[in-house]
Amino acid sequence: MFNAPRPAQRYTGTASSPGFGGSFVDENPLANSVYDDGLDPWSAAPSPSATPIPHGTSAVFSSVIADATVPAIYNASFAAVDPGNTGETSVNSLSRVLSTSALPAATIDKIVNLVSSRPRVSKLEFFVALALVALAQAGKDVSIEQVAALSSQNTLPEPALDLSRLQPPTSIFALPAPNYRQDSSQTVRAPASAYSSDDPWNTTPRFGPPGSNFDNSRGSLVNGTTSSLAGTGLPKEWWKRQEVVRVNLLGPQGFILNRYMVYEITTDRGPPVTRRYSEFVFLWDCLLRRYPFRLFPALPPKRVGAIGDEHFLEQRRRGLARCLNFVINHPVIKDDGLLVVFLTEPSFETWRKHTPVSSDEESASKRVDRIEEMTIPSDLEDKLAIVRSRLNPLIEQWQRICILAERIMKRREAAAGDLARLTNTLRAAIEVNEHCWRGDECELSSGVRLGLEQIAVHTQRHSELSESRTRALFDTTLEALKEQRDLYLATRDLLIRHDRLSIDQVERLKKRVETNSLKLDGIRTAQKEGWEEEVERLTGLIEKDQATIAAQLSRRVFIRASMWHELRVVLHNRENALLTQLVQKFSREEREFAERVVSNWTSLGDAVEGMPYE
Repeated sequence: MFNAPRPAQRYTGTASSPGFGGSFVDENPLANSVYDDGLDPWSAAPSPSATPIPHGTSAVFSSVIADATVPAIYNASFAAVDPGNTGETSVNSLSRVLSTSALPAATIDKIVNLVSSRPRVSKLEFFVALALVALAQAGKDVSIEQVAALSSQNTLPEPALDLSRLQPPTSIFALPAPNYRQDSSQTVRAPASAYSSDDPWNTTPRFGPPGSNFDNSRGSLVNGTTSSLAGTGLPKEWWKRQEVVRVNLLGPQGFILNRYMVYEITTDRGPPVTRRYSEFVFLWDCLLRRYPFRLFPALPPKRVGAIGDEHFLEQRRRGLARCLNFVINHPVIKDDGLLVVFLTEPSFETWRKHTPVSSDEESASKRVDRIEEMTIPSDLEDKLAIVRSRLNPLIEQWQRICILAERIMKRREAAAGDLARLTNTLRAAIEVNEHCWRGDECELSSGVRLGLEQIAVHTQRHSELSESRTRALFDTTLEALKEQRDLYLATRDLLIRHDRLSIDQVERLKKRVETNSLKLDGIRTAQKEGWEEEVERLTGLIEKDQATIAAQLSRRVFIRASMWHELRVVLHNRENALLTQLVQKFSREEREFAERVVSNWTSLGDAVEGMPYE
């Protein structure tokens, strides 16, 4: 069925498998949770299966290490992160040790996920991780089988670790305030070489051939301008002026065999309107035909029997809200007439029946002037290639970020609920022991009872604070994280559409024009019977083909201008400015929440200070 979870498979790797081989434990740490992770039902990633936490992994890794002699660096590294000699350490400590190996972060992440799917790491798992590090440093196959093979030969590899650089846990010391102005005098940077620091996608050499005085960083009009990101292409502080669309679920309507969900859409453009999911699909289909070279996310899908699935409906409602908020703030699509009607017309279905809707491509009615054409960088294809190469890892990592963030939020939500239940239980206990069993007035019992009442009051207050904060995290922070993920998914879809729809027939038509021109010259020279009619026919064909060539060349320029606009204005701004906004807001709200929690427990401490002992 749709988005059905895949069964967990244990140790499916082979010795010949490329890259990261099989594992005796779950390779995906996200596949282990007692919580429902609430993945987006239309996510490209499969639902993590709720496999039980593996027991006896130490015995499994003991068979891997066997009786092999471990190098001294293994014990020294483990002792550095296990000062209490407990026999285990945290995943964070393991990651800090691996970070001294100078391996890429992705490799370290893979190794950590390969050796353990639990929050804690055993000593044997730690040793296997170090062996995997040594294999990665040597450029060999990084797999559990390879470690087992070396262990059987008593030749465990020795990793190159600089333990003197081992970072202490971040919880011990306060982090210094980051300098977002990036003072170059205090920051170590790699040589700039052939790339401009002003443009993250620039692949044009900054300087011309040896012996020339030309500097490409100043621009050239020969083959289009070089990369330049002067200005955002959006109004000042545009992130503070974004329109907000709210989508609410009104419930099912229709008969038994034709039931459908109705959504209420609220904007600042007029009174709320109601829409069916099929009307969202119609709008998106038209926008996709009109703006194939613009950046906007795909709709969440339709699913048979979804009316009874509240979780799916809620996820789809949130997905529809993200989609509408994206297009209503897109610098080009936001002004589309059909979108305006969709957000304001009381009866969209009636409007559709009486109004013809054009699905002509944007390039048919818009032209790129000469000045705008000259702003298109000559290395646009190189920029697109760079973006394309980064998309898959970005999508994967942001998907993981969304899953982990949602898991943490659900745990906080569960804790808030348990606090509420604790409050009720405390109050029930107070009621049972309302009067002292001695029968007379007992100051000791009364004082303790009053203290318990204060605990109940403050646990309830903390539960309310936690619940309110958790809901805010779900509604704002998590949705903002998913918007970031959706942005990269939309970019991938845009590049797919570009590859498929940007193909034209210019070269074929030019050859046909050339062939017909030769025929025309030959007919005029021979002047056989009826040659005037043939000349007229061929002339018409040539003129038609030339007009088509001109139109397709104009479309070709428009496509390049659109793609550059989407990279420079939409993608570059949204993936950076909105992330800054998210991080600053999250930091501010978490600090305020922590201050309220401290204030609550401080108040409790003051309230119970006078509780009696006797």
